[in-house]
Amino acid sequence: MRTSMHYPRLFLPLLFVLYAGTACINVPDVEPPPAGADAGSTVDAGSEEPRPLTLLSTLPVGGSTQVAVDTQFVLTFSTPLDTGSLRLEVTPSVTLGPIEWGDRGTIATLRPSAALAQNTTYTVTVDAEGLSGQSLTGTRSFSFSTTGPAPDTTPPTILNTTPGHASIGVPRDALIEVLFSEPMDTASVQTAFAITSPAGLNSGSFSWNEAETVMTYALPSMAAYGTDVIWQISTSAKDKAGNNLSEASHREFRIVRQASMTMPIVYSMSGTITEDTPDRHYRSFNTYELERIGDNSAHQSSRLFLGFKLDALPSELVRINQSTVRWWLGGQLGQPFEKLGPLLMEPVEVGESLPQSNAEESRNPVLTAAYNAQPLASGLTITAADTGEPGQFDVTSYVIQDWGNRVERNYRSQFRLRFTLGSNNDGVTDELRSSPNRHPALAELEVVYEYP
Repeated sequence: MRTSMHYPRLFLPLLFVLYAGTACINVPDVEPPPAGADAGSTVDAGSEEPRPLTLLSTLPVGGSTQVAVDTQFVLTFSTPLDTGSLRLEVTPSVTLGPIEWGDRGTIATLRPSAALAQNTTYTVTVDAEGLSGQSLTGTRSFSFSTTGPAPDTTPPTILNTTPGHASIGVPRDALIEVLFSEPMDTASVQTAFAITSPAGLNSGSFSWNEAETVMTYALPSMAAYGTDVIWQISTSAKDKAGNNLSEASHREFRIVRQASMTMPIVYSMSGTITEDTPDRHYRSFNTYELERIGDNSAHQSSRLFLGFKLDALPSELVRINQSTVRWWLGGQLGQPFEKLGPLLMEPVEVGESLPQSNAEESRNPVLTAAYNAQPLASGLTITAADTGEPGQFDVTSYVIQDWGNRVERNYRSQFRLRFTLGSNNDGVTDELRSSPNRHPALAELEVVYEYP
């Protein structure tokens, strides 16, 4: 744009014509003025022709780099200008203050109204006319680059993954987490991520931390037990600066496996304890012969103990999913459920052995303590309908506690079956009975568990 006044007024507003995407043209050596010419003269000596108008020098120098962002533009011309004719095209756009003129209109100084952008290449194209109307000839544009932090050209890397590579025993609902070395272009990372095996696990959901350095992927459903999960992130994943991942990453892990084990009853800590008197208790057999729960015609109350050892379970067991006691009931005398009920199954701690004794022997404190032991937790209530062939009872919560305290409990899991009322003193036998004639085993414990 032309200014409205001519030299010698020095401070005039300047407007700039800005064109986005203008190509950068570096300035070669500027042309020196003709030898012996007077800088203030507009006509060559001995000639009527006006001196050529050229751009002698620029600041910043064309082609320069690391130019300070607070630089000013200084243009030096071969002859004085028609100051209103000076035009600049600057790409990218820069807002400049008024022109300051010097040396009789041959030097123009312009200051940006704000700091230039860092790490940016600017191109300035100049147009002007001399006082005699001659047009600017020769080099008319120059480019330079500003200083600033070096552009990010470092490719991102993966610092850590969870689960770790080759991990085993991973939960079925595991989250896959990937930690990157720098903030990432999340869309490109999610596109680059894939579970290659097994099929059907690529429709899960993504989430990111606030810094966008940690990607979390949630599987669309619970993975099957024992599944080998293989996933990858290709090099199309990019950081915020557009740098691709340095190398593709492949990881795999194995989902936890599931198995079951059935533990037989341990007869040394199992069987019937009968109360003769409140301080006298006996156990008739130390092998499986005849076991009873209820009361007999002599008003003696019997309770049945079931003991199992958990030491056959693998030490690397991850968790217990299900525990079931199976108890085979051989028959029933009288109406124990109607007269003595309800029947309770309680977790107890009664030690490694229940010694054999009879009613005529002296008091046995071990049997008395077991008979009266406080339950470790609230028991299960069993109805007559629950005592099928066999009766099956969910004792998962009890066995989980026993396993958690396995060292202190010496890997024992023990249960007591008793009616709420010991005896109704009616002189009638009301008992549940089990014997090997009906089934060779009194009871067993099945444990379903997860392991790596």
